[in-house]
Amino acid sequence: MRFLTAKGAPRLAQDEIFSTYNWWDKSCLLFQITEERCDYIEERVERVFGREALPQQEVLEVGCGGGLICASLARRGAVTFGIDPSIQALEVARAKVQQAGLGQQAFFAQGYAERLPYASGSFSVIVCLDVLEHVQDLDATIHEIARVLAPGGIFIFDTINRTLLARLALIWIGERFFHEHGLVPGLHDYQHFIKPRELHATLTRHQLVVREMVGFTPRLVKGRLTLGVGGPRLVSYVGYATKGRN
Repeated sequence: MRFLTAKGAPRLAQDEIFSTYNWWDKSCLLFQITEERCDYIEERVERVFGREALPQQEVLEVGCGGGLICASLARRGAVTFGIDPSIQALEVARAKVQQAGLGQQAFFAQGYAERLPYASGSFSVIVCLDVLEHVQDLDATIHEIARVLAPGGIFIFDTINRTLLARLALIWIGERFFHEHGLVPGLHDYQHFIKPRELHATLTRHQLVVREMVGFTPRLVKGRLTLGVGGPRLVSYVGYATKGRN
């Protein structure tokens, strides 16, 4: 189903958006912030497991889309597994990792966050970036992530706070005027944005211990707009949690 925005641009259903999304376009915001996100992942993995620990890990990305994060982490030495509902996005991901010579480092499967097709305790690292605000059932998603995460493992996430500023920045302005950066109409649903206290409570309910939850805020780096860790959590935020050993 399509709707019209205030400016008359078509507002697409999210499955239609992700089936044709330009993940690897250099103008896409997700492409532009991939390395900063992976820096955060690597630094937090080292915080939990020690220096140069990332290449020793098998990493599951829940909601991998076109494979940006999986490819970057594979280049850093990790073995990565991406899962996503969109067959078209997975085709892009597989093609990109093959082109980069990472076919033995990055693997992809079709599936849903609420029903992960992996055995309990399968992964030492699970990441879920810009995805929690898109899932159909947040509680079921966190339950599955906690189940599949190995004891002592780390779950790394970022998502969007349900604030009027986030709605203004990402929907009212972003989806109207910044289509070329990937903020296409229909990409976000304000009602699915997640307040930090809500996510904290859900993680805790599933025996994940929150270690950090901080702002992920816009910054200019060498004339390039990106996101950096720190600052208020008024729009987006990033963090990690660990699973206790039995």
